Amino acid sequence: MAGIARQTFKMSQQLEELAVQLFDAGAVRLGDIEAKVGRRTPIYFDLRVIVSHPQIMMAVASQLQKLATEIHHDLLCGVPYAALPLSAVMSVNTNTPMIMKRKETKLYATKKILEGVYQKGQRCLVVEDVVTSGGSLLETIQTLREEGLTVTHAVIVLEREQGGASVLNANGVGVKSLFTLSGLVNILNKAGRISNETVVMISDHVKECQFGMKDNLE
Repeated sequence: MAGIARQTFKMSQQLEELAVQLFDAGAVRLGDIEAKVGRRTPIYFDLRVIVSHPQIMMAVASQLQKLATEIHHDLLCGVPYAALPLSAVMSVNTNTPMIMKRKETKLYATKKILEGVYQKGQRCLVVEDVVTSGGSLLETIQTLREEGLTVTHAVIVLEREQGGASVLNANGVGVKSLFTLSGLVNILNKAGRISNETVVMISDHVKECQFGMKDNLE
C-alpha cells in the first residue's frame, strides 16, 4: 500500500510540474479569447505550441501512455491536427501502429479518409488534446467506426468539464484525461501563475457554458 501511495504521489507531482511547463510554454492562454464558432472563453488551451518544445511534448505523450496502458488497443489515432504529434510519439515509444484521419477524403489515387494499415475489427484508441463539447472527437470516432474499427476509449490532455465527456459516454466512448479544467486551474493557482479572481472567473464560465447532445462544437 505504501508503494502505491508513493507512486500516486509521484504521478501527481509530475502532472503538477507538467501543468506549469505547459503554461510557461504558452499552451495555456488567459484573457477574453474567441474560441471555436465565435464562442468566447477566459482560458484557451493551445497544445500546438508544444511541437516547438520537444521535452514537453515527450512528457505529455508519456503521461498519455500511462493512461493508455489501462486500455486494450491495437492501433492509435490522433485527432487532427494538435493530437497528431502526440499520437506519433506514443506510437514510436510503445511500438503501437498508428493511423491518421484526413480532414477530408483524398480526391485522387486511393481516395482514402484514413491513412495507414488497419483491419476491420481492430480496437483503436483515439488521442485528443482538448474536449469541450466532444464534437471534434466524436467526428473522428464516427469515421473510424464507419471504416470497421472498434472505438471504446479516448485519452486526452484536458477535459474542460463542459459536457463533452458525457456526450462521448452516451456514444459508447470512455474518456481518460490528464487534467480536468478545474484541476488544471487549481494547480496553476497554487503555483502562482493565475490569480484567485481568474479561478473564480473560469469556474463561472464553465458553469454557464455547458454543451449537450445537440451541440456539435469542439
